[in-house]
Amino acid sequence: MTRLLTIAAVLLLCTTALTAGIKDRFSKRLPIINKLKETLVVGENNKGYLEARNDNLKPEDKAVIDAENADRNKVYAMLAAKTNVDITIIEKRRAKQIAKKSKKGIWIQKEDGTWYKK
Repeated sequence: MTRLLTIAAVLLLCTTALTAGIKDRFSKRLPIINKLKETLVVGENNKGYLEARNDNLKPEDKAVIDAENADRNKVYAMLAAKTNVDITIIEKRRAKQIAKKSKKGIWIQKEDGTWYKK
C-alpha cells in the first residue's frame, strides 16, 4: 500500500512539473501566436491545433507552431489518460473551446473541415 502511494505521489509530482513547464512555454509563445493569428498566417483547426493558412510561413514561425502543437498534444494526452477518454474527443472539445474564445477575424476550422473568419 505504501509503495502504491509513493508511486502515485511521484506521478503527481512529474505531471505537475510537466504541466508547469508546458504552461511556461505556452505563455512565452503566446505573443508570437497571437500575431500569426491576427495576420491570418495561422488558424485554429477542428482538432485543437494551429494550422498554417498559407505557404508564406517563415521557418521560425513554423518552429513556434510545431512546438505549440506538440505541447498541446501532450496536454490533450494527459487529459485523455486522466479522464479515460480517447484523445480525439479531447481534441474536438478543445477545438470548440478555442473557437468560442477566439477573437473576431481569426481563422477557425469548422467540424466539416471548412474555414471561416470568426
